[in-house]
Amino acid sequence: MSTVRTVSRPDVVALVPLRTGGKSRLAAELPDERRDALVLAMLDDVLGALRGAGIDDVRILAGNPDAVAAATARDLHPLPDPASSEPAMEPWTLLRRAVDAGLAAVRPLRTRLIVAADLPRLTAAEVAAVIAAPSDVAVAPTAGGGTGLLRLAPGVVVAARYGPGSAGAHLVEAERSGHSAELVDLPGARYDVDAVGDLAALGHALEGSVAGSATTTFLTSVRG
Repeated sequence: MSTVRTVSRPDVVALVPLRTGGKSRLAAELPDERRDALVLAMLDDVLGALRGAGIDDVRILAGNPDAVAAATARDLHPLPDPASSEPAMEPWTLLRRAVDAGLAAVRPLRTRLIVAADLPRLTAAEVAAVIAAPSDVAVAPTAGGGTGLLRLAPGVVVAARYGPGSAGAHLVEAERSGHSAELVDLPGARYDVDAVGDLAALGHALEGSVAGSATTTFLTSVRG
């Protein structure tokens, strides 16, 4: 995990949704415990990018007790997911409720940055770029049209719209609420990890990269 830092940003709070026991589409490649190890390795790389951008206030939106434990082990503040006791809910509904609850728990007068935990290619410079975007709402999309990062300017309140096509849905929601909005294309935000193909491509993409050191170490251990 990168330890390079820039000027501290006390005006920014980052919210990172985390739920262990998922990534079921990777089951053919990794058993349960290894998938959780991958999730935590990717989380550590995302945390490295946030810290490198000067963000010290990181809250983990913890979807289960293991996620709370992961946050505590990293000296981070866990915000338990209010829907964590309802595992039968649609995953996107769980995520929306977690993000909305997390946003409600922090002061809206600060810049709020919601960051997916499975973006090991994310860099500190990219985090800084989405924070600096001039619009009220900035969205860094994934390759599939999802939301890798969502940045809300101080005072801006927008409901979470996670799910298929959420990058566009967040823009529509922002504009419907009277806010300016824009997409910020960040290479490190485009490549989340959900399927076996994503995992295979990730190993190649991280070769020689300054990002993703924890995930690279994990992938090296898997290859044996």
